[in-house]
Amino acid sequence: MIWFQLGREYKLSVAEILSVFPDGKTVFLNNDFLILDNISKSDVLLKANNLWWTIKIVKISEWDLKNNWISNITDQALESEWKFKYWLSIFGEKKNLKNILIQQKKELKLKSISSRFVNKDFKNLSSAQIIWEKLIDKKRDFNYIYSWNNVYFWISIWVQDINSYSKRDYSKDRDMQVGMLPPKLCQIMINISWAKNIYDPFVWLWTILIESILIWNNEVYWSDLSEVMVEKSTNNINSFIKSSLFKNKENLKINLIIEKLNSKFINESDILKNKKIDSIVSEWYLWEVMTKKNISIDRIQKQKDSLLKIYEWFFSWLQKINYKWNLVICFPFWDIKWKYFYFTEIYDVLNKYCNIELLFPNNYQIETTKSWSLLYKRDKQLVWREIFKLRIK
Repeated sequence: MIWFQLGREYKLSVAEILSVFPDGKTVFLNNDFLILDNISKSDVLLKANNLWWTIKIVKISEWDLKNNWISNITDQALESEWKFKYWLSIFGEKKNLKNILIQQKKELKLKSISSRFVNKDFKNLSSAQIIWEKLIDKKRDFNYIYSWNNVYFWISIWVQDINSYSKRDYSKDRDMQVGMLPPKLCQIMINISWAKNIYDPFVWLWTILIESILIWNNEVYWSDLSEVMVEKSTNNINSFIKSSLFKNKENLKINLIIEKLNSKFINESDILKNKKIDSIVSEWYLWEVMTKKNISIDRIQKQKDSLLKIYEWFFSWLQKINYKWNLVICFPFWDIKWKYFYFTEIYDVLNKYCNIELLFPNNYQIETTKSWSLLYKRDKQLVWREIFKLRIK
């Protein structure tokens, strides 16, 4: 069994994991973690770096249920030349971590094992601490996991590389008047699409395509009407290929398929006509950037009216050319003084031209929005995203 610690927007995290591991059988699920069976450790480690809404992964075996915690680590502890240093986190139930750590130390002492726990202020470890201490390589990040009537104790096998994410989020040639789709959200959208050959008909700053390359896709397809965005996107992708983020992929020959096109007339796309595209993943230009000082319902409505015309053309043309593959697209919604204003006008367009795909199996007790979407929210931002997986009717 594999245990996944879920991210802040746990519904997005679950949707992503189930898309990447469709054969996994759910053993347990709550707002904090998911346990899947019928998937292997090797497969998980191969794909883990593409799970951008998962914090930590632990491999659990049936052996864990038959042995107490000290049996699981005795061999490691006895191999330590000096004091056995370890770190411990607890998930699933509110327990007094301080008392558990002190009790563990006493039990190890009875086994003649000199030990030291390194939890600062008796708190669970952060991803940054695990990375800094290299605990995954050392096999020293221990976890108590409480699930129903079971208690698991095992070692983490993977933790999210937050340093890589930070570089991806802030190293691009950014235009704050245009904005940028967050890399984490890009990766989730790609994973939800189940696609390899992705086409982004409104490329912005290449974020979706960079994330696509990072999961070993060597052909990237995109189009944009703006010469400025073509130039900035080209600069970003070239800088990325030369960066440390591209390490271990030096032998991956990138084939860039670029097309100048107004996405309103997607039917004219040579990429769709001539390439083996299996998904469109994109976000449209959000027009003007609004601040707390100038945001208003009237300005939002004008923005929605402009976007709606483009979307109407886009989806109608996809229907006319009989586009058969997935679309994963996010639409904006706005926050004005803690009240949400959704792009409700787009729902009629979607229902007219698209089937909205389920993001979870029917037996999952996870609620999406009433429109079958998932929401992505970031603190201190006025414009948030509503994510749909679609099929043209």
